[in-house]
Amino acid sequence: MRRFPSTGILFLLAVACTGLAGRGNGDEPAAAPRTTPGVGAPDQRPAGSETTAEELQAKEEALIDEGELIAAGKLEIDARFQAARPMWSYDGLETLNEAWAEEADDPAERARMEAMSEFSQAWWEEMDLRYGLHRKTADFGQEFTVGLGLVRTTANVVGTTAPGMSSNCRLCHSTVLFTNPDPHDPQPKFAEGIPNAFLDFERFHQNIATTGGTSRGFLFAKNLPRFFADSADFFGILVPVLRPDGIKPSVLRYEKFFMADHGSSYTKKLEAKVPLIPFLKPQPWTNYRYKTNGTDGQGLYVDGGFSGNVADVTYAMAISRDHLGGDYAEARATFKQCVPAYFNSLETPRYPFIADVTEARADRGQTIYANTCSRCHGEYRKTGPKAFELVDYPGRLVDQEELGTDPLRILGLWDLDVEEKKKFLSGSVEVTHRYVAPPLAGIWARGPYLHNASVPTVYDLLKSSSRPRKYSMRPSSTDPRNYDQEKLGWKYVDQSAKSHDEVLELMAHDPYLRVFDPDWRSAEDWEALREALASVKNVKVDATKPELYTGMLNTGHTFGDGLSEEERLDLLEFLKCL
Repeated sequence: MRRFPSTGILFLLAVACTGLAGRGNGDEPAAAPRTTPGVGAPDQRPAGSETTAEELQAKEEALIDEGELIAAGKLEIDARFQAARPMWSYDGLETLNEAWAEEADDPAERARMEAMSEFSQAWWEEMDLRYGLHRKTADFGQEFTVGLGLVRTTANVVGTTAPGMSSNCRLCHSTVLFTNPDPHDPQPKFAEGIPNAFLDFERFHQNIATTGGTSRGFLFAKNLPRFFADSADFFGILVPVLRPDGIKPSVLRYEKFFMADHGSSYTKKLEAKVPLIPFLKPQPWTNYRYKTNGTDGQGLYVDGGFSGNVADVTYAMAISRDHLGGDYAEARATFKQCVPAYFNSLETPRYPFIADVTEARADRGQTIYANTCSRCHGEYRKTGPKAFELVDYPGRLVDQEELGTDPLRILGLWDLDVEEKKKFLSGSVEVTHRYVAPPLAGIWARGPYLHNASVPTVYDLLKSSSRPRKYSMRPSSTDPRNYDQEKLGWKYVDQSAKSHDEVLELMAHDPYLRVFDPDWRSAEDWEALREALASVKNVKVDATKPELYTGMLNTGHTFGDGLSEEERLDLLEFLKCL
């Protein structure tokens, strides 16, 4: 039996919506651009001077022929989306600060925003704080790279002569991290494959669409800006390749085939009334080398049921221009040849505060880890002072009853018959009804935790009674003062005692706040969800507990609860060394 993601459309499908830029969503007209500026690229190269897509492809093929697969794979990640259909107008960057000024209550702050120049130091700081977006560094990108995860496209905005801009995979799956504990010299560096903890993609989309005159329609119709977990692998990668018979793929065909025709009685009945949100963080690419070789779970994703080409859906929806699918087939083949080698080469960043780690405590923590955690997360051996190496990763799948974490990601299923499986999927997919325990290398940088970002720090993960039901965080990942060494994670404020309206009030006065709040639905939404649950047949659901069907539970993974406080802190000291 093959399995598909539960509801809605994967972020990468949203990235790829044909003609998204320049058109409204539903009945909403596209916004009129504020100006028609001619924005220079961050490196000030004139438009049209970049290496062409054909030249990049030739370079990539040459690297593959020479056996330089890692370099070819990095180039593939860098360059493929240069040819994508644009999501936004690149011109919108020049007046993006106008959107910031409109959100400011304080007159002085409004004036500061209005005076800000695009691509200045202050402008990039604002991009970081508002959206989790970072400037290009020497570690990644081509001349058409605007910033981490953003590229200028060779295609203009649909129906206009405005230069286009789109996102690529790095937007969610990579970030920039401080590498030095000194806040005056944090030495931020590109962290390929480490998910962007502070990405606010929906907010960026809304702002850039307004300033650039493209569609303001939500990329995630069921998501809210400034809320955690609006991320690339929102529903997982297990979406079929919409390329049967050479037909041009489209999101509408996806919606009809899956939502209308093949949703389970569970998903179809509920989705028709109340949107389900099975929150899922982007999966770390740094885990690829381990999780694709697991003995139980298969592939990179949290339910361990897919092994195959992870680029299929992205490429099918994002870069297709040839109605016969030639460009898609070429991209898919290139990805398969070289990107796995690149992913396998990725290393996790070293804990920046390693000098503060007590080695004797870390060694005691290794013993606690071996007795408490290694059965699922793998075995480590010590290789040097405060250094450990993963030597055996089982890729173990854990039953939901044992794990107890939010089940929605593995409950929303579609069943296809044999012919449909052959036609719509590449790779191998199976229903597991279990989550796979990930390797913990680089765990310090991968918060918030659990697959739905419901637990802010590793300490809270190891002590379930300390977990906040809702919490807030402020960027940035480049500021060491924003990191909690004691709890191992980004600093947060427990907002559990506040109502949703009070949380919204906090957000209104702090433009940089991110929140995790399972109470964002209205009373009417909750009642509609209860009614929808009560009407479901042939699937066991509990209409009295609608919170079980929102994807935002912070329950489960209670394996650290039996530790003493001293043992818990020793274990944290060990985890800092991975």
